[in-house]
Amino acid sequence: MMTSEEQDLENWRLAMMTDLESSDIELATRALLALAYDDSDRRRVEVVLLDCLSRDADFQIQALAVTCMGHLGRIHRAISVDVVHRLEGLLEDSALGGRAEDALDDIRAFVKMGNV
Repeated sequence: MMTSEEQDLENWRLAMMTDLESSDIELATRALLALAYDDSDRRRVEVVLLDCLSRDADFQIQALAVTCMGHLGRIHRAISVDVVHRLEGLLEDSALGGRAEDALDDIRAFVKMGNV
């Protein structure tokens, strides 16, 4: 049985995911930032961010997802190898390469090698 706090967190996550799926880009970007900054489950957020890059999402959502990958590394001082590989794969992308480089720079600056 979930505690009230756990249920509140799950309800918040559901609301953020609903907003992220919205066609309202401002609402979706706010939800993506909220997840990156406020959700304590880094791995869950990584899945969401990677999904934003693998589906046919709006470019603004994709670009913000890349930026948020760097934020996750900075905030949690850890990141998955899957995220690092995905960012490395974007380095030659004309639209997202610069953001991927910035995110990787954040990860290199804040994540210890054992936490990747």
